[in-house]
Amino acid sequence: MSFPSAGGGHTVRAMTTRPSLPLPPAALDALGLDGPVAVERGGVARIETPVGVVWAKTVEPPRRNVNAAILPVLARLMPLPILRRGTAGKGGDTLLRQAERLRDLAARGVPVARVIHADRDVLITADGGPTLEGAVRDSRRRERRGLNDADLRTALLAMTRALAGLHRHGTAHGRPKIRDFAWDGARVTILDLEERPWEVMPMADAQARDAFIWVHDLCGLPFSRALAPEAATILWEALDDEARASLRRLMRLMRRGRGPARAMLRLLPGNRELVAGLAAYDVLRETVSRE
Repeated sequence: MSFPSAGGGHTVRAMTTRPSLPLPPAALDALGLDGPVAVERGGVARIETPVGVVWAKTVEPPRRNVNAAILPVLARLMPLPILRRGTAGKGGDTLLRQAERLRDLAARGVPVARVIHADRDVLITADGGPTLEGAVRDSRRRERRGLNDADLRTALLAMTRALAGLHRHGTAHGRPKIRDFAWDGARVTILDLEERPWEVMPMADAQARDAFIWVHDLCGLPFSRALAPEAATILWEALDDEARASLRRLMRLMRRGRGPARAMLRLLPGNRELVAGLAAYDVLRETVSRE
């Protein structure tokens, strides 16, 4: 990977085993760079430029994981749209579609990353601040970054409100987790809007699933688990009637699996996914039962 120095023309190169992608002239012009800059393919690279820190995202290859195999089976056994596997572009024009969506959301006042350059190979966006997953996980990281507990709580609730705002604009995130939001100390930037679950399910289900994924992620760590009930209320108040009905259906479905999940937790004590799933169910069940 190559990083430009503050002067712009000189680059410092680091050894990499991945194939590299030279940034095209149009991207270099937009960034105010003179010399060649290459980034690794298949990921996201931080670059310091005369116009500030930017992030260059390249096309990622499709990933195969357990969820990719399980979700289609669940969708057949229990034909609820919310269980369908969402689409996430990993090739072709996916970066151009992401850039188009970012520009559209920005025009509507949604706090998303500003697009600086986009083509089929690379999407370059302005920096919106650091992500906070590491600080949520580890109090020592909070201390090193000068974040106290109140600061972190404020940031996480601001992220929740940003997600709720996305829902109020009639769309969804697709996979909202703490790592998918940046925080500069005052403002949230929504990241990684590559998934498009509404292509395989109604938007109401996509928004309900957003709410569950976000609360589940908060419940996965002790610090953020404490504010999950408040976050769930914020999201619930932003959902329309159809999305609320979808979330209720999901809670009824999860109620059937609560017993087996608790049994599994005895076999796998401390398993983060099981702990988070059970805690998220309890939080959201309480939230949806208020009406």
